Amino acid sequence: MNEQLYNEAIHSSVLSKHLISELLESMNYSSISFINWSVEVLSVIKTRLERGDRITDEVSGITYTMDSFHDFVKKHFSSYIESQVFGRTGKGEKIYFSLEACGDGYNLVMADSAENKTFRWISSLSRRFSLVEMIATGVVYVKDVRRDSYQPFISAGGRYCRYDRESGRIVEIKSERTEES
Repeated sequence: MNEQLYNEAIHSSVLSKHLISELLESMNYSSISFINWSVEVLSVIKTRLERGDRITDEVSGITYTMDSFHDFVKKHFSSYIESQVFGRTGKGEKIYFSLEACGDGYNLVMADSAENKTFRWISSLSRRFSLVEMIATGVVYVKDVRRDSYQPFISAGGRYCRYDRESGRIVEIKSERTEES
């Protein structure tokens, strides 16, 4: 996220108020990029402590030991981040992400629960096959109920399709190149 703060975590013997507040604030965002940044910075600090560096938290005034730093991470960050930084052995917590449209792509955003819906049912074609829409992208898929598998619905023209709720029709997704031609 912020290269200057990352460099501070790598080299400084004092973790500034700004770095600590950015780390703590990152917990308000569920984007994978914020989570990965937090894991990376906290892992760097942990590695420095393992090699014997003396690192002080400017906010609390604590000079961290491995135990006090682990307590800090456990208290202020999710169990997922703690498990990534401190590499718990055994079965770790599993985190689910969903897609969220942004600009010219999609962000992976931490889901609130494992029950996060990925597809929305459109209709059943037969006992075995249904049409579903991927919620994040709007692309239509054919779900094979027997195999619990999904394949994109491809038009006769070879294009992906989306479901138009207003008209109740499946329509081709026009590519930008096609529209420019």
